[in-house]
Amino acid sequence: MRKILMPLMLLFFIFPTVSIGAKLDGSECPNSKILISTSEKDKDELINALNKIIPKVYGFSPDYKGWRIEIIKPMPSLTGFEKNYYKMAMNFCGKEVADQSWFVRLRFPKLLPAQSASLGELYIVKDINNKWFPWFQYH
Repeated sequence: MRKILMPLMLLFFIFPTVSIGAKLDGSECPNSKILISTSEKDKDELINALNKIIPKVYGFSPDYKGWRIEIIKPMPSLTGFEKNYYKMAMNFCGKEVADQSWFVRLRFPKLLPAQSASLGELYIVKDINNKWFPWFQYH
């Protein structure tokens, strides 16, 4: 029995399995027909919405309670390396959704010096009900 059980256990741990985790609100491509066009003038409103969005996405761990915004821009206005995030959004959900999306890069200082672990990147849109919601979490 032991000779059979050990190889089966090894196979179980070696091959990837589906993990069950929290799903983002709207973690699929948002319907472009229900999105509102936004601009830089909506930045403060989005910053306020992050107070509700961040705990939903990252949970309530003390490590994620303190955060700061490193980048917050409408995706079409991204430049330099960050322009790649806009291209990713177009590839994932099309130009219409990407054009309505915001890119938000967060830093969670309590997780430093781990650069990757302390980084959060979200794609966020606003719908016709004036609700901001993330549709993709890169970190």
